[in-house]
Amino acid sequence: MTARKKVGFIGLGAMGRGAVGNLIAKGFDVVGCDVRPEALEWLQAQGGVPASSLAEMAGQVSVVVCLVVNSQQTETVLFGDNGLVGKLAAGTVFITCSTMDPGYVRALDRRLAQHSIWLVDAPVTGGAVGAEHGQLTIMGSGKREAFELARPVLETFGTRVHYLGAAGCGAQMKILNQLLCGVHLAAAGEALALARRQGLPLDLTLEILCSGAAGSWMLADRGPRMIAGKFDDITSAVDIFVKDMSLVLDATRESRFPAALAHAAYLAFLGTAARGLGAQDDSAVTTAYEVATKS
Repeated sequence: MTARKKVGFIGLGAMGRGAVGNLIAKGFDVVGCDVRPEALEWLQAQGGVPASSLAEMAGQVSVVVCLVVNSQQTETVLFGDNGLVGKLAAGTVFITCSTMDPGYVRALDRRLAQHSIWLVDAPVTGGAVGAEHGQLTIMGSGKREAFELARPVLETFGTRVHYLGAAGCGAQMKILNQLLCGVHLAAAGEALALARRQGLPLDLTLEILCSGAAGSWMLADRGPRMIAGKFDDITSAVDIFVKDMSLVLDATRESRFPAALAHAAYLAFLGTAARGLGAQDDSAVTTAYEVATKS
């Protein structure tokens, strides 16, 4: 009998849980780490193995998936006081699925190579629902050999697994993805706020807009929450888009590219966060137009 393959997984949030569920369902043993005890309890209930520390996990796996919030958390996972570097075996594949600055990713590839660790830069899109159903789109980059080692893992939670080239290319593609997601989301919030101001029936407005050329994934997914005005069922927070749109703007400055729509969307998210809603669901961006909707 062939032994089940063992994968380390760091970050058991909404996206991480969906990915882990698919890994377990498709024949992988998962050793997981998370700072929240309830997340580790969830992992154990699914048949995974909670690790009490990164060091405990490092000794058991040859592939690690890291799905944390940003580059700062990734840095801590790898190079913090109790980080993985120095504990992972030579030849380990470290897969980052977070949205991060491409320059950081390229430098990280070189730094990990000094420790004989393969980096696969593999940001994802498709949301928590896509992760749960194993239908994420994955934007992979890094050494081709490392990517092929990572592919069987990535294909458990991604139906579209793409290879884009050297490390950092995946991060660049994710920034383009977030530019459009942020603009679409802010535009959806603006349109529904205007409909509210005009006194249109909001449920019917959303149905009509989604059925025609004005429709978008963001409008269909976030629109019902915007209409209900309930933002505490969080799939992705406003602060996440403040971070992601900041990365978009960094990329446009470096490229000397005038991205007016990206700037406008960033200000909508930033304004929403400044009013104390940063931890709420990102559909709360529609409240950025509350002043405009008051007669």
